[in-house]
Amino acid sequence: MNEELPTDLSALDPTQPPLAFARRVAGVRSAAAGVLRRRRNGTPLAMLAHWRAPLLAALFLMMVISAVLLRSVQGDAGIDAVGTDEVADAMNVSAVLGDGDDQPAATPAEILLGGYEQP
Repeated sequence: MNEELPTDLSALDPTQPPLAFARRVAGVRSAAAGVLRRRRNGTPLAMLAHWRAPLLAALFLMMVISAVLLRSVQGDAGIDAVGTDEVADAMNVSAVLGDGDDQPAATPAEILLGGYEQP
């Protein structure tokens, strides 16, 4: 449609006029000089230390969300909130190795589900 007359994009060139472009570059460099100086003089450990508070806040938030989700799943499934007895039974040596008779060893799913298979 416009093959005969190519579009002139020279008005979008940020380097024109050269003096205005040089002033913009100088302004950006002077505005960023302080930050760049701090980054140059800082160690990688200091840079990571600046992220300590946001990372700890994110970790705490993820812990709270996980706890709420686990509580809601336990409530929906009708499972007691304190299931330490089941975990202790599942971690029992006889539950993992068997009772010493010729019964097949329990699978990890059977151990975790307490012998109840999910349909």
